[in-house]
Amino acid sequence: MASVRSDGGARPGGTAGLGVGLLVAVLSLQFVQGVLGAFHTPLLAPMARTVGMRDADWNLFDSGTAAVSALALPVLTWLGDRWGHRRLVVVTVVLVAAAAWLSVAATSVWTLFLAFAVLGVATVWVPFALAIARGRLSGDVGAGLARLSSAMVTVFMVGSVLATAAGGQLLTRSGAWSALQEGLAAGNPPSQIPVFREGLVLVLAIPAALTTLAIPCALLLPRPTPQPSRAPGALRPRSGQFLGTFTLGLIVLGIVGGFALLKLEGSAAAIGWILIVVGGCAAILHARWQTRTTSPAIDVAALRDLRCGPYVLALGLFAICHTAASVPLVTFVATDRERTGYGLSATPADVSLIMLTMILVIIGVAAILARVRTARTRLLLIRQAPVLIAAEYTWFLLHHDVLWHALVAAVLGGLGAGVLSVGLTAMIAAGAPPGRTAQQVGLAGVVSITGGTIGSAVFAIVLHDGAGGDATAAPYAGYVIVWILALVCALATAVVLWFARDPTRDPSLGHLTSTSSAPAPLTPEERPS
Repeated sequence: MASVRSDGGARPGGTAGLGVGLLVAVLSLQFVQGVLGAFHTPLLAPMARTVGMRDADWNLFDSGTAAVSALALPVLTWLGDRWGHRRLVVVTVVLVAAAAWLSVAATSVWTLFLAFAVLGVATVWVPFALAIARGRLSGDVGAGLARLSSAMVTVFMVGSVLATAAGGQLLTRSGAWSALQEGLAAGNPPSQIPVFREGLVLVLAIPAALTTLAIPCALLLPRPTPQPSRAPGALRPRSGQFLGTFTLGLIVLGIVGGFALLKLEGSAAAIGWILIVVGGCAAILHARWQTRTTSPAIDVAALRDLRCGPYVLALGLFAICHTAASVPLVTFVATDRERTGYGLSATPADVSLIMLTMILVIIGVAAILARVRTARTRLLLIRQAPVLIAAEYTWFLLHHDVLWHALVAAVLGGLGAGVLSVGLTAMIAAGAPPGRTAQQVGLAGVVSITGGTIGSAVFAIVLHDGAGGDATAAPYAGYVIVWILALVCALATAVVLWFARDPTRDPSLGHLTSTSSAPAPLTPEERPS
């Protein structure tokens, strides 16, 4: 990673230019975010029993978290670019820690829903981290951000692996799960089974305590350097920008909500289609308004530039063909072949092996990408990565009968996903206009959330009908359609990235400034110390 020499020059390699405090804080938050994203997955059924909720109602929680993230990302990243990223990081870590403890004490559906929705605020940590790091890098900024992104993805995946393995095992070994099964068989509600309730509370307290420990880690982030030459009020938010940012959040919230309704109620849900159409029209009008205002909340000019826009669009397509399509892949391999005539009849251990294979490949690719020093090589790898994801679904369309077929698909998908997970975010951060790094990366996060929600809704509609002798299984034809759609999205991602350009070719990044007559002021963290 680019670091600063004593003579003022820059040299590639290492992380000395960022400082130990920043690295510890950023990587600690990524580990916590990985744990929060995976620890609760094996515990969903026990938590549902505690508050008297059906397993299927967890879709509402997914939709609620996505909706809060879609609304919070534009607003919080804009506030971070104006009022300081470090301050907003500390505030959001405290909020997420409080939500984690609320999930421990939750005794009703709505309390648990509120806790999981606020946990979605953690998505702002990535854009804030990259924004702070960019201001402290010199030399090849793109290489520095790529190395930091690689480390962040690796630590995030390590946290996910450990949390996935620990969550269910701890509850099972504590005796809480067996106590729940025995109590339910005897006709007792979960609230009257103290062994189960106490065991679940102790297990859920682990991620809550870990998030609480992340608060002092967040305080290790470097404080912004004083800027006496800055004009008074330069960092004061403009009402027009806040209105534009908040409006964008509401638009995305409406679109995400519309697709969530289609996912829950099916394609016949008229209100879902209305929200999508109205949100799409509002997004077009919002973009036209942003091009005409002198203080835009979203730099539309930057999104039109080939050094930024293709990466943002590719991130949304990647969320469809990888994130959203991974759930149907898991449900297919777990389908009972004897009852339906298709599937792999995989056990939970087999499914864990497949997912662990993909995660380990992603970690390995992220580590390798961190050692790539030239921007040309990074861009070449990013352009080729979607082809590997397309190869994953092509392979699975032709071979999906035994476990090793799924493992080969996991390796191919992990190779492509590892490059895109690291490379796209780093390119977007490197190409963001000065003073708007977090806002631009946050916008890319909104696009990713929206893309994942759209893909998830479309795939849920395709797989809606039951099949064969198992009423819970999705039809084989539906799975084939999902794989074809994912294949098409992967190829579309490759086409989009073919037009992408290196955002670091112009050191001044003047081509990415907004249409405003006055460029956005640098935040304190983005001003070199």
